[in-house]
Amino acid sequence: MKSKIIIGTWPLSGDYGNIDLNQIQQSLEFCYENGLKEFDTAPNYGNGFMEFCLGKVFQQNSDVQINTKIGNLPFGKKSFDIESLKKSFDESLKRLNKKSVNTLFLHNPRNDILDYDKIIDFMEKLKNENMIKCIGLSKAKKFDYEDLVDLNRFDVIQEDVNLLYLEPINEIKNTKAIFMARSPLASGLLSGKITKKTKFSNDDHRNSWLKEERLKSLIKRIDVIKQNSDMELNILAIKFLLNLKNIDKIIFGVKKIEHIKNIIDIISDYKLNDNVIQKFKELYEKDFGLIDEKQYSY
Repeated sequence: MKSKIIIGTWPLSGDYGNIDLNQIQQSLEFCYENGLKEFDTAPNYGNGFMEFCLGKVFQQNSDVQINTKIGNLPFGKKSFDIESLKKSFDESLKRLNKKSVNTLFLHNPRNDILDYDKIIDFMEKLKNENMIKCIGLSKAKKFDYEDLVDLNRFDVIQEDVNLLYLEPINEIKNTKAIFMARSPLASGLLSGKITKKTKFSNDDHRNSWLKEERLKSLIKRIDVIKQNSDMELNILAIKFLLNLKNIDKIIFGVKKIEHIKNIIDIISDYKLNDNVIQKFKELYEKDFGLIDEKQYSY
């Protein structure tokens, strides 16, 4: 089951609030020591800082698999111009202390790309030169790619999937790509630690969108989930995803060793009854009994 787990490094980057350098190193090393050796990152996570940390910690570890991205750049910049993508990938390799990466993802493009052919040709060239193993698409949530690109051109696709957002699981069946679910705890909402009164610090990216009526509405949905299970919320959320058959891998964002230990404990006993899984699918389809609050969904 550990081979199904990918460690997401965005929370370690500082974009979820200030973090100690020792905490970053210890968390990454703890993952490796416990057999979790595949990591998801991007150039804009901490403005390049997270790639740099991965490169420093794992520069001697050839068995570590790194997945990174192109398109979103440090300091809030974004470009899918082919020359910019080439430069971004070169800079990622330098920060990562790597000559190649496992999967290279296009990072959440929306209407930024009108012609995918040239970009995918570039990525296929990298693959043929053994600079990347897989061509990936990190999908922007709720964006329709159907008329823009054949998703079968990608080896790997990642998208948000969790108890609060299950739309992608129906689309997964239509592609041959490996599917990675990200945000299993819905940006921390399913951790059990966020309430309708939670306020995020200014250096936490959630401060810009997880607030006011949206936060209150999402907490209503979470309350319904809690009412339908005796299990701790975060344990239920993780086990639910581990039991979805169409998901090949899950990206777990972690910020400290405690989070990693929790994942390891849960995957040792992850089975859920099919009736439980179906119940939460049905609750989701009914928007947890909420009326006219779709605009505040996750």
